[in-house]
Amino acid sequence: MGMSMGSGGGGKGKKRRRSIAEINVTPLVDVMLVLLVIFMITAPTLKEGFSVEIPQAEATQSVAIEDARLITVTADGHVLKPDSDVDTNRYDKLSELVTDLKKYKEDTTAEQKQPVVVIVGDKNVKYERIIQVWNAARSAGIGQVSFQLEPGNAPVEAQASAGQL
Repeated sequence: MGMSMGSGGGGKGKKRRRSIAEINVTPLVDVMLVLLVIFMITAPTLKEGFSVEIPQAEATQSVAIEDARLITVTADGHVLKPDSDVDTNRYDKLSELVTDLKKYKEDTTAEQKQPVVVIVGDKNVKYERIIQVWNAARSAGIGQVSFQLEPGNAPVEAQASAGQL
């Protein structure tokens, strides 16, 4: 068995070759650029929400609240004034609601009571409108804002998936 020796022997005039340990960064840069492009394309889609269907509650908890201010939001998105039976007696702007709720807060604070707002929204009103009314109540400085719910049953699909049927 013979073994070949490299030409790095001790002869005169021959230079000894040393291996150079370098890292080739070109493939690394290519991979990083591809990842950057992928993240730039997918990032805008992450900002958008996914549409979800909000389930109904099986049971609600009744809480007795004295002197609560009821704010009714109709299916058309109109915000009715307290104790109003007609759609024409409404707030034209949410700023009017905020002003009215600030006065309500001052009156209840003077009576040493906590101001409470209950939002009564129609089930067909846009969720955005309910949140606008909620924000108006919070802007008026009222900390306790509740939503009135009617007790109901969960949809059949939810009961079946929970094993209740």
